[in-house]
Amino acid sequence: MNNGLNLFAEALVFVHGKGAESEAAKHAQICERLGDMETAETWRQLQGAVRTLKRPADCVNLRAA
Repeated sequence: MNNGLNLFAEALVFVHGKGAESEAAKHAQICERLGDMETAETWRQLQGAVRTLKRPADCVNLRAA
């Protein structure tokens, strides 16, 4: 994963918590509506990076439950 993208994903999670993935999706949709497909793709990649960050923690929590 792109290190800059990963750092931004971590910051997005820090600021938005569980809503980080939907926040990235919202920005992607805005960019798509404005016709900025390149930036929209970056937000989609960021959305995937946030999802990846959330996955390991979820697995650990499930094992502990």
